Amino acid sequence: MTAGWGGFSGPLALGGSVAVIAVAGFLVLWYDAPGHAGWQDRVRRWARRLTGRGDLTWIDARLLTAAAAVAFASAAAATWALGGYGCTPGGGPSDLLTLVTSGHAFLSGGDPFSITACGHGGNPVPAGAASVLLDALGSLAGRAGVLTVWGAVSVAIIPLLWALGGADRARATVFVLASFLYLPIVAVQIDGASLALVPFSVLLVLYLARRGWVRASAVGGFLATGRFPALFPILGVSGLAGRRRASAFVAALGVFAAITLGTAAVYGSRFTGPVFWLQLQRSHFALNYWGVLQGAAGVTPSTTVTVVQAALTLGLVALVWARARTELGAVAVVLTGTILLTQYLSFTELVFLVPVALLGSRPRWWLWAIGLVASTNYLLALRSLEAWGRPFLLSYALDLVLTALVALLLVELLRAELVPPRGTTSAPGPVDVRPD
Repeated sequence: MTAGWGGFSGPLALGGSVAVIAVAGFLVLWYDAPGHAGWQDRVRRWARRLTGRGDLTWIDARLLTAAAAVAFASAAAATWALGGYGCTPGGGPSDLLTLVTSGHAFLSGGDPFSITACGHGGNPVPAGAASVLLDALGSLAGRAGVLTVWGAVSVAIIPLLWALGGADRARATVFVLASFLYLPIVAVQIDGASLALVPFSVLLVLYLARRGWVRASAVGGFLATGRFPALFPILGVSGLAGRRRASAFVAALGVFAAITLGTAAVYGSRFTGPVFWLQLQRSHFALNYWGVLQGAAGVTPSTTVTVVQAALTLGLVALVWARARTELGAVAVVLTGTILLTQYLSFTELVFLVPVALLGSRPRWWLWAIGLVASTNYLLALRSLEAWGRPFLLSYALDLVLTALVALLLVELLRAELVPPRGTTSAPGPVDVRPD
């Protein structure tokens, strides 16, 4: 597992990284907090000394996108130099090598969902059609090509955040760059970069919806075949598509179903096993309440558990589809609910929550706390699993803390989306919806 950190797996390096990111995110939020005019004045004075300008308007989408690209490239180069992109010490393939081999297998007519690498066969690739196509495109240039493809997907999140953030876009985008949700996940772990397809898909749908909901939803349905959790927020937000809400819903679901069923027809259980069933059965370590249930209560994945998860998730999608008031709020609710219900919540899946940062200062404080607890628990879990083969007791306590934080964030988001403001008797209509 620590191989995913590209050799930065020493306790001092990892602990130091967590501390630096925690402080950086806190300072960004502190600057944004009401009543901190003095702190804001000091920041502007420092900026004047460094840039000759007394304001921060020079911080724009181009600068932040370039910063994300440089961070990704630097981490990728360091990880490559430290041997993090080859075969792991345990003899299996690294995440990057898995993606490269999957892409090569697809181009050669082989099985891209169960690959042979580093002398071991049957390595599952838990990504669907859209991800495999991106892997295949990148694999034309080997490991560097796959890094470039997923780096581009990850970095593209930054200009999308900027485009969708309105007046708050600078604060939201800077927070994402300085938080646990983005750079530590996508820059240091290629697995996290590939999972960035989920927030990228959601943000791209919201951006494209400005010109047409049905086409945007269809694009989202295709991208969701890469990582199926992306489908849930896309279906939920289609309820805000004005008079085209039913068409948008059908477009997303129809494209997703058509491509998924077509892929299943070609590859059969070699596809459905790694991409769906294996994900639903994961239980080896978790960072939410599932960790406690699995470790202390002995609850294991089963058909009953899966049915309950599916029912709750689809219920949340239906609730948002029918009653949400804003597009960003709708996707934030479903993404947060998906994180809460996921029985295998690895640190990398926190990248799903990136769109929540666009909803203002209060949700960003929740995200900062969630990221701090989850990353601390992730590092603790890695060390305890390596040393004893099981989590520390403290890890179970952090599971519960993380669960409480995510649940409280979900409650706040639901109240904002479903409870009418004071003085009104019903929820307002969709905001800034442009029908096809």
